[in-house]
Amino acid sequence: MQDLCCPAVSAQCGEFSKMSKAWDVVVWWELRRIPYNLALLAIGLGSIFAMEAIGGLMVQAGEDFVEPMFLLFGVIAYGIAANLCYTLGWITELLWSAGDISRTERVRPKIFRIGFCFSAGLTALPAALMVFIWAFTGFK
Repeated sequence: MQDLCCPAVSAQCGEFSKMSKAWDVVVWWELRRIPYNLALLAIGLGSIFAMEAIGGLMVQAGEDFVEPMFLLFGVIAYGIAANLCYTLGWITELLWSAGDISRTERVRPKIFRIGFCFSAGLTALPAALMVFIWAFTGFK
C-alpha cells in the first residue's frame, strides 16, 4: 500500500506521511486486515471445495465426508483464530520496537508477507492433505 497521503499533497502532510507514533503501526496493520481476510476466505473456500469434492469420492453415495455443522464451526473458529494471530503482528511489532517504530519500519512488510504466506499455506493444507490421502488410497 502506498503512503496514506496522496502524492500531490504529501509535501503538505509533513510528519503525517512518516509513521512516527505507535498508533501508526496499528493503522498500518489494520489497513491490511480486510485484504488479508478476503484472500484467506478465497483460499479457504477453495480448500473446502477440494476437501468436499475429493472426500465425496472416498465415501459412499449419500454420506457426508464432513459433518456440515462441524465444518461451519471449524470455519468460524479458524476465522477467529486467524484474526487473533493477525493481531499479534502489530502487538509483537510494538513490543520489538520498544516504542521506537523506526526500528521495525523496514521489516514490517516482510513480516506481513511471511505471516500471510504461512496463513495461506495453513488454510490450503486441508486440500493438500486430501489430495495426498486420496492418492495414498489409490484414488478410490
